[in-house]
Amino acid sequence: MTTVKSGTYPVSLFDGEDANGVANIVGMLLGQNLENFPSRIKFARKIARPVSIISTDTDSACTIVFGTDEAVVYNDVVGKPAVTVIATVDQILDVSQLPMKAGGLIPVGFFTGRGMTVLGEILKHKLVVKGLLTHTVTALRTIALVSVIEP
Repeated sequence: MTTVKSGTYPVSLFDGEDANGVANIVGMLLGQNLENFPSRIKFARKIARPVSIISTDTDSACTIVFGTDEAVVYNDVVGKPAVTVIATVDQILDVSQLPMKAGGLIPVGFFTGRGMTVLGEILKHKLVVKGLLTHTVTALRTIALVSVIEP
């Protein structure tokens, strides 16, 4: 298992060096963001159910399980995710560029040009967020955690 230390909340790749591309990207984003923005750790600890990200252009997926002490990123879909994002790598990177406030509860990033593009992709079903309506807070907090933009 590979671990990226981020203050007091490490992000681990369960599959270590065998982690797929999506798991590596997500693990890196989470690890760097939790290190650069330690205030986000409290929001990570509040996500109770797994979140999966499926890349349509690389045919790979990962699942993030947020615990009280660390986040673990697994290859593939693991468990019963509350939220599943189905997108291309470029769309995932676009989402990581959205600014979010209050741990994602104020999604200001959706009111930017890039945010409107992301919303358009969701409306056209080119970017799918399963659980967006039933687990809205989890979806928004996950976006806030992978966002590289300072809140």
